[in-house]
This record gives sequence, structure tokens and C-alpha cells, in this order.
Amino acid sequence: MPVASVDEYQVKLSAFEGPLDLLLFLIRRAEVDIHDIPIAEITTQYLDVLKTTDDMDVEQAGEFLVLAATLVEMKSRLLSPKPEHDEAQILPDASLHEDPRRELVQQLLAYQRFRTAAETLDSLRDEFSKRWTASGAAGEVATPDGEPTTVEQVQDLDIGDVHLLDLLEAFERITLAVDFTRLGNHQVTFDDTPIGLHQDDLVDRLGRSPERRMRLDAIFEGRNRMDRIGLFLALLELAREQRIRVRQAQASEPIELELVDVSDAPTSAPV
Repeated sequence: MPVASVDEYQVKLSAFEGPLDLLLFLIRRAEVDIHDIPIAEITTQYLDVLKTTDDMDVEQAGEFLVLAATLVEMKSRLLSPKPEHDEAQILPDASLHEDPRRELVQQLLAYQRFRTAAETLDSLRDEFSKRWTASGAAGEVATPDGEPTTVEQVQDLDIGDVHLLDLLEAFERITLAVDFTRLGNHQVTFDDTPIGLHQDDLVDRLGRSPERRMRLDAIFEGRNRMDRIGLFLALLELAREQRIRVRQAQASEPIELELVDVSDAPTSAPV
């Protein structure tokens, strides 16, 4: 089936998440099997889109051009005549004779699965967002103290806005997730580890984490009950001293801890 020319449809590159998204769009528009991509035609279409677009920045262009180069190389391999081999001759590396589209097809299928999953999660999130209880004007929600506030204000909660009960409930859920009954008969030992050591441990782990932040449940992962209690008390103390921030994007999302930059930290801890 011939692929539609780019003039038949106006394609804006900004409408796509990335090069694989554009490629998947072209394949679907051509109504061809993703397992049997007509590389020559699709490559021409892909390059035509890049040539006609005027809304692509340098960083974005790099991603699309890498795939363009891959498609051109793939097209060249598919169109080049295959070397003839004598039946008695031992063939060279078998990978040279594999369909060059194979890896690309696998990437597209994986991307398609992830995109479908993302769309499902977005749909569930939209459904859950409709469960906010209205209070007063439209776009307002009720806070624990009964005062109305906008949804936008709830999106980025700081330590002054994250209620202590939220932290306690999150800690309880994490603790209950561990089945201590499977341990059977065991001896409970007294743990006299200073809270300061747990604070140092927490600060060190946050400092080594990407963007200097971690999810609350990741903090306690792999720790025994005494360590969890010590770390929980340590994070409360660090929050009181304003050395970490406790954030929650939305009420239904996980709580995150973020290490405060030294330059942003207060000169003295609040009493």
C-alpha cells in the first residue's frame, strides 16, 4: 500500500513526544503492519517531515536526526544487493543477514506498550481528580482546617502544609507492608543508635540521590523496624531544622523528601 505524501497532511513536530512517536504515527497513517515496515517509503516520509518543520529546537533536532540516520542506514542495507555465497562456504557473522528492521520493530512495540500504559494512568488520574470535594467556588477544595484553597495551591505542599498525620499514615502503611510474622520466633534487641546517626544517614542518601530527593517509602526500603523508627524520627528532626523539605505533589501521590541546599538553609534551627 503506498504511503501518503506529507503534503496530504500537515504534520507539526511539536505534537509528538519524540522520534519514535512520529515514526509510529507515520506507520499507522500508512496502515501497514508494524512487523513489516516499508522502510524506503517510511524513511522518505520521515525525512520530508523533518525538512518541512519549522518548530524544532537544536536539542530536539538531535533526537530526531539520530533516528533519521538509522532509517537511512537501514534503507541502504535493505536496498543493497545481497552477496551471493557458495553453499559450501561458511557464512560470516549471521547477524549481518538478520532483518535490519528487527531492533527498530522491538523498540516501537516497547514504546507502544509504554505509551498505552501512560494513557491508562492518565485516564485513571483524571478520574481520581474528579473526587476532590468541592468547597465554595469552582476550582476550590477543602483543607484539613476547613479553609478553601485552589487545586493549584495543593499541587506543591511544603513542610508547613504537609500535615503530620499524612507523614504518620504514610509511615504506618510502609510498616504494615512488612510481614513480621514470617520471622517466627525471634529475639528483640534494644537499639540505642543515636538519632543523629540516622540523620547523617538520611542526609547522605539524599545527597547521593538524583536531584537530592527520595520517595518516603524508598527511605525505609530494606530496613528493619527499629531502623525505620529511627529514620522516621530523624526525618522529623531534619524537617524541624529545615534541612529537608517534605513535599507531596497531590494528596493521592507519594510523599517525597528533598535535601535543602546549604545556601538555602536557615542560619539557626527553629525552636
